[in-house]
Amino acid sequence: MTEPRRLRLGTDGPSPTIYEEETRIAVLQATVPHYLPGFDSAIEKAIADARGGSPVLILHQDAFAAGYDDDEYTLLGMAIKYAGLRGVTVQVMGKNGAIF
Repeated sequence: MTEPRRLRLGTDGPSPTIYEEETRIAVLQATVPHYLPGFDSAIEKAIADARGGSPVLILHQDAFAAGYDDDEYTLLGMAIKYAGLRGVTVQVMGKNGAIF
């Protein structure tokens, strides 16, 4: 049986300093637009479409990591965090049309 990949979770280490957290957010805010140049437009559209409600952005699971690539998994997580910083909820749709 294949062993799971070892992950380093934030809860496993010490809390970041304010400087470390600011740096992580700055890297996030630089990385997502670099690799997903249209993502800001999608977020702005979700905010505009919300019309006073909670903005939601729906992504299809195959928009990221369709080839099961680790960097694409990372980019998906970064995109979700990036949207959250803007107050936008992200829902991921699976192949069967379900929302996860």
